Amino acid sequence: MEMWESVVRMVSALGVVLALILGLLAVVKSRVGQRFLPVGGAPLIKVLGSGSVGSRKQVMLVAVAGEVLILGTTATDLIALGKVTDPEQVKRLLLDASSSPVIPPSDPVRSESREETVHAGR
Repeated sequence: MEMWESVVRMVSALGVVLALILGLLAVVKSRVGQRFLPVGGAPLIKVLGSGSVGSRKQVMLVAVAGEVLILGTTATDLIALGKVTDPEQVKRLLLDASSSPVIPPSDPVRSESREETVHAGR
């Protein structure tokens, strides 16, 4: 009889400890998610377009905090090439990007069709 009491006590103590761990994990997950990950609204960084320059090398237009940056990317590096400074051009690029569907830059077929759309618009 004593053995069963001890097993019941041990299992109930384990259940309490597991419940505390899961509760703490849920609280930490919700706090970290609220603090570090934007839940809603516009994304902080948006790729407006990209074009391939060579093997595993691209030039990208990226919108960050209301500015449009021109970036060169390789397999290992990210290089700032410049910034679009004309306010009218920035406004037009941001409007074009918000009205067009998001195309991931890693898909070469869709990237090329996006480039043709950009060249046709000029």
